[in-house]
Amino acid sequence: MAFPPPPPGPWTSASSPGYSVYATPLPALEALEAGNLPLASSLAEAVSLPPLPDFLISDANRGIWRRRLDLVNRDPEQFAWISRLVVYEDVGVKKGPGDEEKGGVIVGRIGFHGKPDERGTVEVGYEISPEHRRKGHAKAAVGIMIEVARRAKGVNVLKASVEPDNLASRKVVEGAGLKKVGRKVHARRGLEDIFEMDVSQ
Repeated sequence: MAFPPPPPGPWTSASSPGYSVYATPLPALEALEAGNLPLASSLAEAVSLPPLPDFLISDANRGIWRRRLDLVNRDPEQFAWISRLVVYEDVGVKKGPGDEEKGGVIVGRIGFHGKPDERGTVEVGYEISPEHRRKGHAKAAVGIMIEVARRAKGVNVLKASVEPDNLASRKVVEGAGLKKVGRKVHARRGLEDIFEMDVSQ
């Protein structure tokens, strides 16, 4: 089944003021997968993204970029759904005495695991940079993804997979309205609880 792609973004939501979810340029994803943060940052800067944090080239994240790039290589339509960056706009960058402008900071990554499956399900996955955790960033970013899923034509279900001992992530998805529907054993991550939400229009 063919699904129209979501809007290019940046994605925002009135329920998450100050936050935007930006597409990661494909060449920047390739640079991140290679562990080349300076190159990735220069490519991201060209599309007005803030500096990229080091956590984006952790071993775990490089593995994610590799899997996402493999997915896109097999099916270019996947790119519109995957691997975006969470930008938080904070007032505090002063241009002059008494004058302030917003300064964006990348606080994490988020995206769908791919385009919708045959039942119209998209799965959301995210990670917040360690220094920005427990500050509400995940809640805000997931809120944006819920709104995107609701607006996307043909999407019926939003899904999230959470390891049973990841209480912080469980709190985020349950707080967003997703309900536990079962468990599965993932080939790489092990046991996971499955949460879902009806987002059909």
